[in-house]
Amino acid sequence: MYTDFSDLDDNSRLWVYQADRKLTENEKEFILMNGKAFVDSWTAHNKTLHASIEVKYDQFIVLAVDETKSQATGCSIDKSVHFIRAIENELNINLLDKSKVAFLKGEEVVLENLPSIKSKVEGNEISADLLTFNNMVTTKADFNSKWLIPASESWMSRFFKEKV
Repeated sequence: MYTDFSDLDDNSRLWVYQADRKLTENEKEFILMNGKAFVDSWTAHNKTLHASIEVKYDQFIVLAVDETKSQATGCSIDKSVHFIRAIENELNINLLDKSKVAFLKGEEVVLENLPSIKSKVEGNEISADLLTFNNMVTTKADFNSKWLIPASESWMSRFFKEKV
């Protein structure tokens, strides 16, 4: 059952899918329309899941399930991945590629290839305080407090320590 994101419990389980490009207004509307239909019918072992979907920064799809009401299971998570793959196919985007790191430069999301991160830190193209998206967050609480963090507080911290 679709539930507004703000109404989900802070311990709700969450997945962040990063698009390989900025989404258009029509694409965001398509994702939200189809996403709401998906979560309205999303179940786990015939139990309704209280879930939400949002598009953030025109580049991220956030899917969350309030597991205080019903728990997501392997099969229900598989259904969500099938939904994401259908979105990928329909919009010709990649949402499952983990080879790019997203940063927020001003108001713009910028993607950098994972293998180039160390050299970009060494070349001062990525600073310690540059905000990065931590798409590995798994709860609504972590999403709200730890999704957008300085690069020095992310997995990239070791590169900044090497610079000293």
